[in-house]
Amino acid sequence: MSEKEKELKDQEELKELSEQDHKTKKEKKKKESLEDKLELIQEELQNVKDKYLRVLAEMDNYKKRTSEDLKRERKYASMSVAEKLIDAIEVFDQALLIETDDPNFKNFLYGFKMIKDMIYSPLVEEGVSVIETKIGDVFNPNTEHAFDSIEDETLPNNTITKIVKKGYMFKDRLLRPAMVIINIISKDEIEELSDSENIDSNNQNVA
Repeated sequence: MSEKEKELKDQEELKELSEQDHKTKKEKKKKESLEDKLELIQEELQNVKDKYLRVLAEMDNYKKRTSEDLKRERKYASMSVAEKLIDAIEVFDQALLIETDDPNFKNFLYGFKMIKDMIYSPLVEEGVSVIETKIGDVFNPNTEHAFDSIEDETLPNNTITKIVKKGYMFKDRLLRPAMVIINIISKDEIEELSDSENIDSNNQNVA
């Protein structure tokens, strides 16, 4: 083989190697490009998945909240009706307090009582109950409303002296507070009473 032929052959081999190298680089670049696209697609899929899971969680929370709201609505659905009927019950109660010896009027009041019981019984079944307020109890602002007050040193301070109207609960909610009159002793009089008790106590000890 002549030098020229050898040189041509070397050039062809170099050219072939160059083409192969170029082809390899091109394929490598193409492969990298596909990997980048695949990675990008995977990121987008992960984002979509995260968004889907968040929406799913929000929907679940919304269903739970809606369910709880519906339960509360059903539980207290008749509360407004009960509140209106309680006033009618009070009218019947006041009428039934009337004392009479007239047989006809007694029969009339007995009819009143039957009507009152017919109204009140379903309310009790729905969850209405009377607040147990008693004269002499300490005033409770959570279930009682101070309609008025008196000042009597012979009675304990902040105690109920009279019940003007009954109070009612509807299940675990306050339907209407009891209207009461309470005993309020001024601060000065409390101090005077305390001083007087101390003097009496000291006199007893001296004796």
